[in-house]
Amino acid sequence: MTNSCGEVTLLEGSVLLQQGELDAAHESYTRELQNDPENLEAIYGMGIIAQYRDDFETAKVLFKKALAVEDVSSQILNSFGIVSAYLGDVESAVGAFERAVTIDPEFVDAHKNLADIYIENGDFDKGIQTCQTILNDHPDDVETLLSVAGLYSETGDLESSKSIFEKVIRIEPDNEPAQAGLAIITGSQGSQS
Repeated sequence: MTNSCGEVTLLEGSVLLQQGELDAAHESYTRELQNDPENLEAIYGMGIIAQYRDDFETAKVLFKKALAVEDVSSQILNSFGIVSAYLGDVESAVGAFERAVTIDPEFVDAHKNLADIYIENGDFDKGIQTCQTILNDHPDDVETLLSVAGLYSETGDLESSKSIFEKVIRIEPDNEPAQAGLAIITGSQGSQS
């Protein structure tokens, strides 16, 4: 919403949602939707509440309704993809994440979700390619680096995996997953000697 000064203002429900007041936010959004059934912020907020409450079927329906109002929102597409993936609807999830990153190539979370779903469903090439896209713009993204290191380990490319774990440790010296991964690789390489 925009006020008379041109400033963006949030619905009361959105403020309550940000404060973690799910019941109050739900009531506020319900009132708003009675006045304006097409209010995108209220529909999306209701979807977020449903998702927080692990009611993924309802969240998916609400995000789909939000997309009917605004079909080029990378944020809504990403949320729709997340609940679709959770519900096992891989095709819808992939489609939503792919559209989200096409609309907003800088939306790192959507790229990560897309890479994860590719990898979880055995499309390692697309998963690695998507991770590389993230790393091209965000070379120190630890979460993505750890994913790629794990993929290299799984495919037997221990040198590449080791190199990435070492990079993560340079970025975050106390990163336990990187330390553990490096210890495993170093141990297995030592036993191969």
